[in-house]
Amino acid sequence: MHVFQPVNPEDIENGAYSFVGQRIIITCKNGDKVNAVSAKWGGVGYVWDKRVTMIFVRSNRYTRECLDNSGEYSISFMNQETYRGALKYLDLVSGRDEDKIAGSRLTVNYDDGIPFIDEAGEVITCKVIYSQPFDKSCFIDMGIIEDIYKDENYHIMYIGEVKKILLR
Repeated sequence: MHVFQPVNPEDIENGAYSFVGQRIIITCKNGDKVNAVSAKWGGVGYVWDKRVTMIFVRSNRYTRECLDNSGEYSISFMNQETYRGALKYLDLVSGRDEDKIAGSRLTVNYDDGIPFIDEAGEVITCKVIYSQPFDKSCFIDMGIIEDIYKDENYHIMYIGEVKKILLR
């Protein structure tokens, strides 16, 4: 019989792609207009024989419209201290109303036509291969609805096939 030791997940979750406790920037296009939003939820995985990322965007966000129209996005991993103000700004302002990237003093770059944040240390570019709105009837833990979705503005999960990983 083997002996196994319990490990706290926080003790082994590290590295640029852990998504735990970090804000990322999701960047996408809507025609010629580039939009970005900061987010805390996401992950990297493997499904359908593909390396994928999972991001979650509220249904009322302009970013959702951009994702649905372009079918591509990037995830930029930022230095949390250096870009704290920019990350907060991107979360508070709507891309429908202004150029959020210019307002955050960040710079857009492109890889194969997919926009990303040039100041990032690491970037993942993705093609959307699946999207699914969260459905209230599918929640097993109703406390999540009480804590996160009181306004019933549910997230949409996007699964994107990883096209490239760019490292500075």
